[in-house]
Formats: sequence, C-alpha cells, structure tokens
Amino acid sequence: MSASTAAALPARVTRRQQLVAVALAGLAIITAGSFTTLSGLLTAELSQALGWSSHATAAGVAVNMALYGAAAPFALHAMTRFGIRRVTQIALTLLIAGSALCALGNVWLFNIAWGIVVGGATGALTMAYGAFVARLWFEHTGTATGVLTAAAVIGQFAFLPGWAWLAGVFGWQAALGGAAGLAVITIVAHALFMTERASGVTSIQARHLDSGERLADVLAVLRAAVRQPTFWIIAAHFAMCGATTNGLMWSSFTPAAVNHGMSTEGASTILLLIGLFNVPGTIAAGWLSDRMSRRALLATVFLLRAATLALLPWLFTDQITPTLIVFGVVFGLFDVATVPPVIALANQVFGNRGPAVFAWINGAHQLGAGAMVAAGGLIQGVTGSFFGLWILAAATCVTAALTVYASQYRPVDVGTTAAAAG
Repeated sequence: MSASTAAALPARVTRRQQLVAVALAGLAIITAGSFTTLSGLLTAELSQALGWSSHATAAGVAVNMALYGAAAPFALHAMTRFGIRRVTQIALTLLIAGSALCALGNVWLFNIAWGIVVGGATGALTMAYGAFVARLWFEHTGTATGVLTAAAVIGQFAFLPGWAWLAGVFGWQAALGGAAGLAVITIVAHALFMTERASGVTSIQARHLDSGERLADVLAVLRAAVRQPTFWIIAAHFAMCGATTNGLMWSSFTPAAVNHGMSTEGASTILLLIGLFNVPGTIAAGWLSDRMSRRALLATVFLLRAATLALLPWLFTDQITPTLIVFGVVFGLFDVATVPPVIALANQVFGNRGPAVFAWINGAHQLGAGAMVAAGGLIQGVTGSFFGLWILAAATCVTAALTVYASQYRPVDVGTTAAAAG
C-alpha cells in the first residue's frame, strides 16, 4: 500500500461500521452453525428415508467435526492474505455446493461432501473467525467477541427445529435446502454491506492485514507451541470437552432419542433448549474465570457434565418430559462453559500468542468430537443402542477433570513468530 493511499484512509472505522461488521460476521457464523448440528437430524432422517445406518454416515460426520476445528487457522491465513469478504463468500458458496451434493442421496458422495466440503466451509466460519473480526474492528474486543460466540451457539441450535419441521413435511432434502437458503441470504448481505462505506473493510484490511503472509507463518505458531508440555495438556482436556459436547449432541442425541420413540422435532427442541442456556452458561463461566481458579472451574464443569451424561440414558422417553427439560437446561449451562477458562489458560500460558495457539487447540476440540462420533457409530452398530456411548462420555468427563490438574499453567516463552494480523 502506498503512502498516499494510506493517508487517504480514514483514521478509524465508525461505530456504525463496527456494528455492520459484527452483524455480518455474526450472520456468517450463525449460517455455518446451522449446518453443524444438522448432522444428527440428517442421520436420523436418512435412516428412515433411505435405510442408512448411523455407521454408514459416521465417517462423513467425523471428518466434518474434525475439519470444523482444523480448518480455522488456515482460513484465517487465507483471510489475511486474500481478504475477509472474498474468503467468507467462498466458504458460504461451498456450503451451498456441499448441500446440493448431499441431497443427491448417494452414501459415498454424502460422506465426501458432508465431511470435506461442508466441514471445511463451516471450519472457516467458527468462533476463531469471530475473534479475528473482533480483533480487527474493535480496540476493546470483549463485547464483540461475546456477541459472536453467542452467534455460534444460536446458529448451532436455533434453526434446528425449523430444519426438523422442513424434513418432516417435505423430506430430508428440504432441511439441506433451508440451510443452503440461509447461506444464500448471507452471501447477498455480504455483497451489499461488506463494503468500505458500510463496514470500513477496505481500511481495516489495508491497515491490519498482510497480503504477503506465508503459510509457513501460520505453522510457526504451532511449531513453537507444541514444544511446550502445557500445550498438550490443554489440548487433551479440550479434546475430551469436544468429545462430550459436539461429538455427542450434534450427531448422537437425535438418533438416540428417535430410538426411544421420540420425534426428530422433539429431539431438536431439547437441543434448542441446550443452545439457549449455552449463552448464560458461557457468560457466567467467563465472569468466573476472572474471579476463581480456572483449574477448579474447569474441573467442576467437567464433573457436573459427567453426572448429567451418566443419567441421560434413564431420561429418554418417547416424548418431552420435565426431566428431559431439566437435562436440556443443566447440560446447556455446562455445554460451552469450558471455552472461556480454556481461552484464559491459553492466554495465561502463551501470552500474546494465546489466541493463535487457541485456534490450534480448538482443532483438538473437534478432533475429540470426531473421535466420539466414530465411537458412537461403532457402539450403535455393534450393540444396536447408544447406551454405552453415554457411559463412555461420562467417564471421559471424569478423566478430563483429572487432566486439568496435570499442569500449573505457568507462563512460557514460545518465541517470536511471524507477525499476526491485527
């Protein structure tokens, strides 16, 4: 960028431009989130409509879960080099294309499209993307990050009853069509408002992003972090977190509920309840992270989550009951409550490299989720029931609570890495 061009840019974006940027990012995160929890609904619907077992689609769902986390650091690199608007719209377009391929009803094509195409595209628009936008547009990022984290939760759960209704009335392809339609709306919104006048995106990218950044710069952060034992400890208990949240609720809860005679709409309603109570649970966890031992907070959340999962097999019925409603509320409070203390621990240990390291740790979260999806498919395929999966998940939570105490989380020097955007 030339000196004359830099001088012509506004000194800072306006409050209105900040609000437009966070609204557009929130809409993109909501759209991607609406695809993530669709896995369980599609598994149940495909079983009824085409006779596919959970095991038949487990590979695609597992890859989808893994890429949802693993793609994030590379997506942020692409946004830094090629522009936020361009990469966001490419990701949204891939969601539409992946939906179209899945709707063809071929099991192999479904696993490839849902796993790689949709998984990679949703991975580009995660909470890491929200943190990236907040860091670029806001000097004080707390409120914006909180709003965009809530957007991820809303996307994951708020639309699911609607997709279930579409599937019930018009067939399983209609659920994919609804999610793809939301992606179309988001693409149009970005085309209209992710502009210099509306959001200040040109100024932001010119001042903060480096089009010459190399892929090696992304990997440098990871190379420095993995030399530290604490990195592996945080990654281990965050992987177990993913295994006992996303790896269960996104893919196994709805099929398990359907096995007990509940409708997909009823199961989706419980998931919506979980999503609604994610928000106060996450806010409370963030507040507590600054006021108590982060290790104690994490261990408590894991143990309470273990208790709810161990009880779940005895709560399933063919209809929504008060006990299932209580489960949805309680599990919802703990579902994302691990994220604020884990981010705080990453920042505590890795300092100003904490956010970049967290992007990689978040990949471990999704790898754990993918492993649990595969385990769920195997357990259901061998035993014909999901009972063993819930007991395995409860035991995993207890293990995670113990793993939290494997480190003192003292600050370490990970050295210098390539300059990060923002």
